[in-house]
Amino acid sequence: MKKNQKEIFDCVIIGGGVVGGAIFNKLVRLGKSCVLVDKASDVATGASKANSGLVHAGYDPAPGTLKAKLNVRGAKLFPKICRRLGVPLRHCGALVVGDDRQKVEALFQRGKQNGVNVEILDKSQLHAKVPNLAENLNVALWAKDAGIVSPYLFTICLVEEGIINGGKVLLDRDVLSVKKTGDIFEVDTQQESLFARKIVNSAGAGYNEIARIIGSEEKEIEFRRGQYFVFDKNSLPISCTIFPLPTVLGKGVLLTPTIDGNFLVGPTSEASDESTCVTGEGLREIQNKARLIMPDIDFKNAIREFAGVRAICGDDFVIERSKKVDGVVNLAGICSPGLSSAPAIAEMVANLLDFDGKECENLKKLQPYVMFKNMSSSQQKECLQRDASFGQIVCKCEKITKGDVLGVLNRPLAIKSVDAVKRRTNAGMGRCQGGFCFTKVVSAIAKERGLKFEEVQKENRGSFVAVGDIREESKW
Repeated sequence: MKKNQKEIFDCVIIGGGVVGGAIFNKLVRLGKSCVLVDKASDVATGASKANSGLVHAGYDPAPGTLKAKLNVRGAKLFPKICRRLGVPLRHCGALVVGDDRQKVEALFQRGKQNGVNVEILDKSQLHAKVPNLAENLNVALWAKDAGIVSPYLFTICLVEEGIINGGKVLLDRDVLSVKKTGDIFEVDTQQESLFARKIVNSAGAGYNEIARIIGSEEKEIEFRRGQYFVFDKNSLPISCTIFPLPTVLGKGVLLTPTIDGNFLVGPTSEASDESTCVTGEGLREIQNKARLIMPDIDFKNAIREFAGVRAICGDDFVIERSKKVDGVVNLAGICSPGLSSAPAIAEMVANLLDFDGKECENLKKLQPYVMFKNMSSSQQKECLQRDASFGQIVCKCEKITKGDVLGVLNRPLAIKSVDAVKRRTNAGMGRCQGGFCFTKVVSAIAKERGLKFEEVQKENRGSFVAVGDIREESKW
């Protein structure tokens, strides 16, 4: 194992999901030296990429819980952070629809107790807002402050802002061992040893694995898989998020627009392992439940299915100082509303680490992600004069250029996988799902990174997109 010079960080954060990214960003902004470590090839590759992308208003969590407090606080922080990072955020609002006024009123009272701006709509108001709803749905809770965001772009930008302001990110790293000498932790990966005064375990589904390595508290964690349909743009007659009345298993199968103009229908909530497989049974469940909300929904407009797995630890978030290992903060069971709560969780963790204080002044500003298609005509002209690759279309569905792809390959967080490019540009997210652009993106990555075509990976270790060139190997 190669040893680096003994630079002692203030904190090592293990886990590069939205919560780990938010903590990394917050600590760097507080002037702390931080390193973020993740076993994947990019940040936001687990539950943080496979969710509904909702910034919940905070009406659902039980009053007094961490989920309630941090959801409401996090939702209030989101607009300012997104403006700073240049991440699109849209407050489209959320409806919780049903035929039981008593249950809606109970949810209304919970929302009020949590400090959320909510109101109750009668049948005429509800159907005026969403005309295609099932006729029996006659009452709804309306939370106008609920929003939608790209959960992966939000995470990426949090991390990149941390990098340009002095933070360090190490990807493709397995944490092999952790030992403590005095007040200093030594965290060994397969490539280096890191030294730090504090550790944050934000490993999500891998929480217990890291806890065992550190010697801190393990938790009883339940995994639940959520399957989704992705619908094509302009294919559903909705402009806000629509939920059924929640159950003990969660918020239920919802219909929502995405920040990119598509629509999501799902998720299921099924006991599972960490597998993100999609099943016929799960997809049929989504279809049946979605039609209870909107009977004429046409699933022929679905262009993709996917699944995410959330880790649940009891009824609330676990965010605590370890009682077994001083200097360690544990985060477990950060399921929904984890995305909405992430900025507030970062504040809480900074407090638990005794890193409170005023954010630094004169921090560097992150250059926002802007694709060629979204530039002004003068910006487009300037780009084309500077680099002709902006005139070459790579992804026809999403109108992404070669210049866009090369641009994201040269951002502060170095990436090298097809899916990492996809998350930043949307290349491959359109109607053909990469049928046109996949090999073009692979070729661009290979050339930019000095790799062979068959060395490029779709996502994480071992996910190679090819095994060789048949033109060279087939001589017959």
